[in-house]
Amino acid sequence: MAYISSVAEKTYTIDIGENSPQREIRIDERRFDIDWRQIAALAAGPQIISNIGGRYSLLIAGKSYEVLAHRVNKPDVTGYRYEVLVAGHRFEIAVEDEREKALTGSRRSAHESGEAMVRAPMPGLVLGLPMEPGANVERGQTVVILEAMKMENDLASPITGKLKEIRVSKGQTVNQGDVLVVVSAE
Repeated sequence: MAYISSVAEKTYTIDIGENSPQREIRIDERRFDIDWRQIAALAAGPQIISNIGGRYSLLIAGKSYEVLAHRVNKPDVTGYRYEVLVAGHRFEIAVEDEREKALTGSRRSAHESGEAMVRAPMPGLVLGLPMEPGANVERGQTVVILEAMKMENDLASPITGKLKEIRVSKGQTVNQGDVLVVVSAE
């Protein structure tokens, strides 16, 4: 699985391969063996908007790091943003799934017609649908929670409007590209 990550105006393609605690990753054309494990879940607090993140142990290129990371809610951005603290340095990292980026074109054409379809960026299991049809939705607000490769993914509405249609149910397995919900512009 590949992601496009941007840090301080520089962009990297990161291919994480299979999802397991110990694995090989590629950053652009460089290959690294890593061991990446969560040490502690993210503690709740007033500044923490999302429950995605925590404290991690990272072993890469023979060096060990403790990493603190959490997702930042920035609805004006495609993909997700994370605030990451490593070795006393703070980074804000934009992360976009290559498959989701490929689907952006179909979302744009839907947006032009006054509707946006939120599609599954990867095969997975629908864990949650936090809203009912007819609910008001803000751009960037979570409309579907999808589990893929043992990770929860909050899928956000690309536009502000009303939740027009829910095409899946909790517990349903979906394929990449399946339409999950439809949001109509106000």
